[in-house]
Amino acid sequence: MVTRNLFSQVVKDVLSSLYDVATLETHPALFSVISPPAGYSGNKGDYVAELMLNTIEQLRPIRKDLPMSAPEWRSYLVLKGRYADGIAIQELADQMAVSPRQLRRDHHKALEALTEILWTELYPDEPAESSLEPTPVIEVHDEMLDLYETIQGVYKLVSSQFETKGIKVIFSRSTETSPVITDRVILRQVLISLFKDILHNSLCETLTLTFEDTGKEMGITFTTQSRSPFIQSDEEEDEEDLTAVKYWCDRIHARIAESMETSRERRVIRRTLWLPQPAQKIMLVIDDQVAVVNLFQRYLSQTGILVIGVSEPGKAVALAQRFLPTLITLDVMMPQMDGWELLQLIKLDSKLKNIPVIVCSAWDDPDLSHSLGASVYLKKPVTQKMLVEAVNKLIP
Repeated sequence: MVTRNLFSQVVKDVLSSLYDVATLETHPALFSVISPPAGYSGNKGDYVAELMLNTIEQLRPIRKDLPMSAPEWRSYLVLKGRYADGIAIQELADQMAVSPRQLRRDHHKALEALTEILWTELYPDEPAESSLEPTPVIEVHDEMLDLYETIQGVYKLVSSQFETKGIKVIFSRSTETSPVITDRVILRQVLISLFKDILHNSLCETLTLTFEDTGKEMGITFTTQSRSPFIQSDEEEDEEDLTAVKYWCDRIHARIAESMETSRERRVIRRTLWLPQPAQKIMLVIDDQVAVVNLFQRYLSQTGILVIGVSEPGKAVALAQRFLPTLITLDVMMPQMDGWELLQLIKLDSKLKNIPVIVCSAWDDPDLSHSLGASVYLKKPVTQKMLVEAVNKLIP
């Protein structure tokens, strides 16, 4: 089942990307939590966005004689203004003639009300607050990623929104960034959430992204600068802003740190996302069948070895050169380039020639494997016992 905690985080993520169907479509858990009804033939992202807008409308006060300044209107006005109309916190507070602090409190209550309505509609047979552990709806697949390339790709999704708001974005990288180990889909959601939070909460003029390599962690810092007047805030409000981000960070063993400098003329907020760098041994699985990569990941899940897969043989050598795995497994029957040719390229490469290679094939030809430099030959289908024994032999 889906827990209320996960449900709440997904609702917040959807609201922050309400009109960004591409982002909704790539969310790691959205359609496991909120799925269109049977027989729905339209775009799933459009369905979820319309569901949210219709639910916000349910927060309109029933009484028609209430003035717009009445407290009963606040939940509706806050959610409609912030998400349906895309108004930033400070501007929305000015429009509603309340302080930003009060608006944040109203926003928190409005989110709770919206989530309760959605939960009741989508999960009518579940209790309002469930303490049961969920059946996993998110599978975490660790892989080696270039943080700079990943964040560049995510920024392309939201760049037009920064341009519309006139926010100047600067990427500052003095040295090459080291690879990180994480789930690509969830990392993208964390980065999207950080970008969206800046767009929704801040009147910033400049966003600067800087990178830091400690040897154990890779950090990306989001620094926003604004000339907006001094705004008093408290820790609880700042924590609330990062709730969804921290939820997804916990899934991938990442962490977020925040600092703030304020004066009457300027406000500077720094948020640093820290991601672990590879410390364990890596096995590169070269196989055009993704199912084989997933199978090997399960086989070695208790060994501390990170299994990374590559399904395109043409990219395998470059990936191996970049990450220098401790061990390589290699399929033989692959399109464009077979395993024998790839094995020769690996053994002729000065960086890779000493890495042990396990050839996995349905063809029974261990002699050719060994003659070309393979350390072990395993006939498919490969069982867990076969793989673990081979790994233990090559990596004591």
